[in-house]
Amino acid sequence: MAPIPTILSILALTTATATAFTPTTPILERRTFHLSPLHQSGPDKGGGSAIATPATKQVTTTVTKQKQKSEQKQKAKPSDPDLRNEEDFEDAPMFRLFLIGDEGYEQEHVVTRIFEIVEDCSEDEAARIFKSAYQSGEAFLGKYPKEIAETYAEQLTRSDPIIYADVRDDDDKKKKN
Repeated sequence: MAPIPTILSILALTTATATAFTPTTPILERRTFHLSPLHQSGPDKGGGSAIATPATKQVTTTVTKQKQKSEQKQKAKPSDPDLRNEEDFEDAPMFRLFLIGDEGYEQEHVVTRIFEIVEDCSEDEAARIFKSAYQSGEAFLGKYPKEIAETYAEQLTRSDPIIYADVRDDDDKKKKN
């Protein structure tokens, strides 16, 4: 009799060769896991996704907002006249701008600077203002809101050579009359 290790090796060779040359079908196991009840089939198991319907409260809110928007649009039509009261708006307080006359002024320089700085003044008006300031000591340039009048006066005084200007409250003239 042959020793046991020899018998075992022969047995292993015969089974290995037998399985190596015999066709076998692969064993496939298919496991299906359902994580959500939406994917289960059957009449009592849900059967798919459902269409979400908004709550009645949300629909009412949306309709109300749309009605309010349409009412607002109807209130303001471009063809309607402006219904604002004129009393709602206050006019800005006006200030008077004066050119102070000085014998050291050169007419050409003063007229040019007034024409360049004061927007609503022509060269002819600037020349007339210069002559009036030279003769009487000061000349009225115009009435402007405070910020504009101060800006004009500051720009005139920054000229080289300097041109003196003064800003006065319009109420001063009304009090004197």
